[in-house]
Amino acid sequence: MSSSSSSSSSKSSSSYPRDVAVRVLTRVLSDHMQLEDALAGVSGEVTPEARGWLQEVCSGTLRWKGRLDFVIDSNALKKKPSGWLRKILLISAYQLVVQERANPSRVVSETVNEVKRKEGEAPSKFANALLRKIAEHALTWRNLELQSNMLPAQMASWASLPAWLWNKLEKQQGREWASLYATASLERPKLWLRSKKPELFKDYCELGPIPEAFQVSGQPPAGPVPQWPGFQDGLFFVQDISSQMLVHGIAEEIRKTHPGQITALDLCAAPGGKSVGMAWTGMKVTSSDLVPARLELLRQTVERVAPAIRVVAKTEVQNLPEQDLVWVDAPCTGTGILRRHPDVRWLKQEADLLTLKPLQEEVFKEGWNKVKSGGYLAYSVCSVLEEEGPRRVEKIGLDAAFKGQVVKTWFMLPQTAPHGDGFWCALIRKP
Repeated sequence: MSSSSSSSSSKSSSSYPRDVAVRVLTRVLSDHMQLEDALAGVSGEVTPEARGWLQEVCSGTLRWKGRLDFVIDSNALKKKPSGWLRKILLISAYQLVVQERANPSRVVSETVNEVKRKEGEAPSKFANALLRKIAEHALTWRNLELQSNMLPAQMASWASLPAWLWNKLEKQQGREWASLYATASLERPKLWLRSKKPELFKDYCELGPIPEAFQVSGQPPAGPVPQWPGFQDGLFFVQDISSQMLVHGIAEEIRKTHPGQITALDLCAAPGGKSVGMAWTGMKVTSSDLVPARLELLRQTVERVAPAIRVVAKTEVQNLPEQDLVWVDAPCTGTGILRRHPDVRWLKQEADLLTLKPLQEEVFKEGWNKVKSGGYLAYSVCSVLEEEGPRRVEKIGLDAAFKGQVVKTWFMLPQTAPHGDGFWCALIRKP
């Protein structure tokens, strides 16, 4: 069933937030635009009250899209909807299957009315019948377990992952590992803060597994995080627990051989969480980023939370002295942060592994050249794929010019405590 052309309407697009949501999904899935940019592009078309709804349904639909495709196709046996119609059905299926507070009758009614307005009478009847079938068994679809007799494509849909990623994870880590990773990646990300002022959060945060880490668990202040007390004063910043634990672990490891002040260079620093974390451990930090446009974001973070950090352009890095620690958080596929960035599931392709390979090796070697003798390079990726983590370091280690020693590795996973982002990191000492 294909989508027909849009019908004209005298009403503003703010009257049809579902149509706006469809356009956001189209920009991500068809135009390969990042979700953040797609949402920013339509922010003026919806009321302020509807923006939260728009972000939630678009993020959630992208996070669960594979499973929702499976649900729709399992209930639409004769004709598979496509185009605009399929996208609005995906949004509604997300609300019915995943959103516990959504009113099923209202979801179906609003969707049917919008389909009738855009597509006509027959498609609206199809949507009505399909969504009612989905709503009737919503809990079953949400809690659907992986079946051993599923075809590989069905397993990927169950996991809400592109087939190439599911197949690769199953091959590298096994089906049970891949299914646990997929299930964890369907959850909403937890909000973690780092602060030296625990009294700020006693009413709505729980203490984390390391000092200065706080998980938002209760009822936080109203409004976005930048409006919370203490934010503009630089008393806290947002950083996932996995990143906080990496900073903490690396600092502890380096102090075994460097008990004095440690000089550190963060090469891929934006938006600045790692740099600030290192500075808060007492390191003397210089920060830069590969992307010039991200330097301003980095500067804003540093000025607010850790103004002693020196921010330099990439062209200035070559003139810096050698450092005790250089951290390279290399560009990667982002397979460890699918909860936080659900669009990554559908924007990244298997071919990106080859495209990113030379860049990862380049920034590794650039960082290595800035490490003092006896100093350390931390190489990390927010990826769970072996090609971007251990295999990349192993390959670089075969280079005769490279004589570093891996002293410790970390593999943080969304499916294991404390259930943060996925990261792989190696700490390598230079002779």
